[in-house]
Amino acid sequence: MNECPVTNEVANQIPPTAGESEYASYMRTDMLLSLQRPDDELLHRDERLFQCVHQSTELWLKQAVFEIEHAITLIHDARPMAAAQILGRATDCIDLITGQLKLLSKMSSFDFGALRPALGKGSGLESPGWSSLRRAAPRLHAAFLAQCGASRSDLQEIFRSGHDQPLYVLAEALIDLDGKVSVWRLEHLFVAVRTIGTGGIGTKGMPVQTLANMLNHRLFPELWEARAALAGAYA
Repeated sequence: MNECPVTNEVANQIPPTAGESEYASYMRTDMLLSLQRPDDELLHRDERLFQCVHQSTELWLKQAVFEIEHAITLIHDARPMAAAQILGRATDCIDLITGQLKLLSKMSSFDFGALRPALGKGSGLESPGWSSLRRAAPRLHAAFLAQCGASRSDLQEIFRSGHDQPLYVLAEALIDLDGKVSVWRLEHLFVAVRTIGTGGIGTKGMPVQTLANMLNHRLFPELWEARAALAGAYA
């Protein structure tokens, strides 16, 4: 019988320090909760909210990329159904960070202006989480297309094949992930417009209009086009 993976994990667990619970030790809560500005250094109380939303976003993006990397491995191992299930986790991670944007939308423009100097020239364009996801997406796409080639099926054949076909389920999982990223972009644009206006300039000097231009970007454009072509809506 295989040894339970938890056994080694527990054996290697860092023992709690005096007065610290095992939960706090394992979750590194002392370190985690020290990553926000101290109360007496906040330029505005909403700076805490701003940091928490963005820091947790990076955590969920890290997890999303972790799941995507595993999905790529599963696809290479010819396990499309398992890969689709794992991609569902990555999609849920994107859902979570999209929901968090509602918290930022409740911040007033005046209050954002008060905390904005703390950001300097920092920008979400520098997000390591989004950068990692953008790097992983082409490899996910390539792995999927390789499986299509191995099965000698083109994309339209796959989208015609039906809901019980593994490659169809996987293709839909890729589109679900891509779609949720697009929804995040849209919600992020709404927050930016609500906060600094349609003609506003972000902290990195990027006009808000640039965010609007990204709404038509797709991670997997071939899949969207092949799927849509089957609707017969084009002249």
